[in-house]
Amino acid sequence: MNDKDLLLEHISNHPESHFEKEGLQEYVFKQLNIDQVENIISEIRREKPELIKDFIRFRKKEGIQSTGMIKPFLKNGGFTKIEKDKENERIKKNKREEKADKLLDLDLRLKTFETKIGKKLIIFAAIISVLSFLITVLTLEFWKTDESKSEQKIQVENPLLNKKEGIQKDSLN
Repeated sequence: MNDKDLLLEHISNHPESHFEKEGLQEYVFKQLNIDQVENIISEIRREKPELIKDFIRFRKKEGIQSTGMIKPFLKNGGFTKIEKDKENERIKKNKREEKADKLLDLDLRLKTFETKIGKKLIIFAAIISVLSFLITVLTLEFWKTDESKSEQKIQVENPLLNKKEGIQKDSLN
């Protein structure tokens, strides 16, 4: 139980009484000074103003008094639960940020990998293009076309090949 819940529990146990910061410091928060007690009260007013009200006598503010909202608030966990929920949310946010950082790191590593592979692919494509060009030039150089028959004949003559071609032509006739 944190200091705010401790203060709320103390004043809710005495609903008809009013409490001044000096009395709270003397009986409830002996380890704290007056300014720290006043800070706790102002934090309660800032976060949940419906929990305490000012006790005013003769137009002079003399302290604080409890409201009927304190006991249900404390049963639901009070400020301790609120702070724990904020801490859990902060932890979740940090985890999300860590995951986002990891994703950005992986994305950067992927992009550098892609650029390395991309350069290699460009070099590979250039080599393939050059080889394809050379194969085309060599093919045109060593194959002779017969313009009348639109058939190609090998320029380098091999007697076995010519013999087979003659046999194939005879079998077709």
